[in-house]
Amino acid sequence: MSVPVSVPVRCCPCFVAAALLSAVTVKTAVADVVYSSVTLVSSSEPVPVLDMVSGWDGPFEAGEYAYADARVTLGTSMHLADGNGLQHSFVEWERRWHYDLSFSRGMSRYYYSLEQGSELDAGEALALDARMLVASGVRTGAEWQLDSAALGVAGRWSVTPALALYRVSEWQFGSLTGGAEGGATETASATLDYHFSEDKILAYEIDPSHGWGLSLDLASEWSDGERWRLSLQLQDILNRWQLTDSGYTRACINFNSPSLPVCSSSATASGRSGEEVFVARLRPTTRIAVDYLPWQARVLVYHHGDYDRLGIEKHWQPVSGIELGAAVYSTAQLGLSFSHRWLQLAIASDDIRSGFARELDVSAGLRFSW
Repeated sequence: MSVPVSVPVRCCPCFVAAALLSAVTVKTAVADVVYSSVTLVSSSEPVPVLDMVSGWDGPFEAGEYAYADARVTLGTSMHLADGNGLQHSFVEWERRWHYDLSFSRGMSRYYYSLEQGSELDAGEALALDARMLVASGVRTGAEWQLDSAALGVAGRWSVTPALALYRVSEWQFGSLTGGAEGGATETASATLDYHFSEDKILAYEIDPSHGWGLSLDLASEWSDGERWRLSLQLQDILNRWQLTDSGYTRACINFNSPSLPVCSSSATASGRSGEEVFVARLRPTTRIAVDYLPWQARVLVYHHGDYDRLGIEKHWQPVSGIELGAAVYSTAQLGLSFSHRWLQLAIASDDIRSGFARELDVSAGLRFSW
């Protein structure tokens, strides 16, 4: 533990140098791990994941959600075992891209026809909920080992809370409901409630400032040390995003005089647009892992909003210091992983061709310790 010390300007220079050297020595002793990672979890029902970004040009199937969470992390971990349960703390810088879209199958068919310039075979019900942002920030947290005996729990049990502060540079939050008529995709009617840093629907011009976000994560792990290990991770369990000067549109939209409008407008679009402070929240993510240590086998559960996945993973150690893994998931993904003391790589996909994958996970990490 470091204690701030005020040193008078007239003190001996060698004393100042000794104090600085002492501070550096203490920091070096505890900052024992530096790491970086790139992670992506993504799923797209209507089109391949890459088409969600570049345009719906690939094979299409009517679907109800698209989800992606991508992060770049740089961090350091410090060993702080103090005899009172505190094990280690960490500080991370993170850049994250979060996309969470839920929509009706009719909405996916309508948008695909719009992208392709084709006609709808029949009328479609339109519904869309969007939660998207790009943010950078700092996360800090600490692992605490609980007194299992006092709690009446055998084995080792730890909890790791972490709090992140983000600066938000881009966002899209909103909902749309309505209907489209068969034939030309330009004939549609919908109500829109939409907040944005850039209007991608009606191109309303704004000059937004950045927003801020707070997010709480919680992890917990229990192990009997011989056979079982259980892990739980809750990401964004509590979160709040305050978006200053966010653009907004609340409107009724009627394209090409639909015969059955869901709302009335004096022109193609009627409503209100402007700028306001908007408070948003993301849906939390849950990860569960159950390890059977003698077999080096693991069952994995991942849940976020409309996206659920179950997996089974098996590990081998062909030589000392190297671990290989293979996994199969309920989303038709097959996964491979490689782990070394300082390098970790993993990929899971439902198609060997990256341009056709609808379920794609990628992770890479470097870890240096001394």
